[in-house]
Amino acid sequence: MRIKLRLLSYFGVTLLCSLIFSCLSLDPFLFKDQKVDAYLLDEYTGFRECASAIEFLKDSVQPVIDEISLMSGGETIYGLLLRHDTTEITQNDTLILYFHGTSDHIDRYWPRTKLLFATGFPVFVIDYRGYGKSTGEPTEEGCNEDGKQALAYIASNLNNPRVILYAFSLGSLPGCAVAAADAKGQIKQLVLEAPIGSVATLVQDASYLNLPGSFVTTFTGNNAERIKSVSIPLFWIHGTKDETLNRETNGLPIWQNHPGKKGYYIIAHESTHRENPITIGYSRYIKCLRDFIRDNSPKDPIMISK
Repeated sequence: MRIKLRLLSYFGVTLLCSLIFSCLSLDPFLFKDQKVDAYLLDEYTGFRECASAIEFLKDSVQPVIDEISLMSGGETIYGLLLRHDTTEITQNDTLILYFHGTSDHIDRYWPRTKLLFATGFPVFVIDYRGYGKSTGEPTEEGCNEDGKQALAYIASNLNNPRVILYAFSLGSLPGCAVAAADAKGQIKQLVLEAPIGSVATLVQDASYLNLPGSFVTTFTGNNAERIKSVSIPLFWIHGTKDETLNRETNGLPIWQNHPGKKGYYIIAHESTHRENPITIGYSRYIKCLRDFIRDNSPKDPIMISK
């Protein structure tokens, strides 16, 4: 009997310690920021998302690149503006605002950024506070503010063009927050690739226990709820083999709760979290985005990539 009690006591202490330490580990998992002094872009030798896109796009029109800085909550946020020439962007133009994922900085997502540029539209990508050259330390509230200030910069300094917001993975948290708060209607369309449904769902998917999200993280983001306030057309992309953010528990509730016009979605078969553009095929991926932006999506809202 004493042995059993000791085993139960040991198990309880072990479980408690595991839960306590999980509280210390989940927030850093969501933010994997890395500082740099300069962006290397095509010359970057570290890990890159969709790295083969650089070779695929080598014969395409190369962007004119402007490094931009803006202020957000006392922090300096750095970003890059990709244009096809030095002609000034106007109110009649369309611009893609890109919010990248959880790790590193712009260099990691440079091939993805160039794929967006290949659609034929200028692209503005930022590093959240604490990422890349941006100052400060990342927080959920801070990243949301960085996204809002990026949108404000576009209105004030880039002549308020038509904005397409593309958010990938972690970027879906500031992405949905910015889209839901866009009272001026700057954002005309929203693209969510492998989005987070909610932080609570993220915790539950990673645990055998039905823990409240607040037990293991300070994050409170709930995209499945926020999307109810977003009526602009939505394009959703998710892979069937996404073990980081399960399609059924993360992306699908967002799609189902979206009250506005749905563009269409791509379910990328056998695709993992990082490989959707590769699985879909770069040419097809670019065409699908271009068609959505031009409001030329297929009548059938469901598109399957095999």
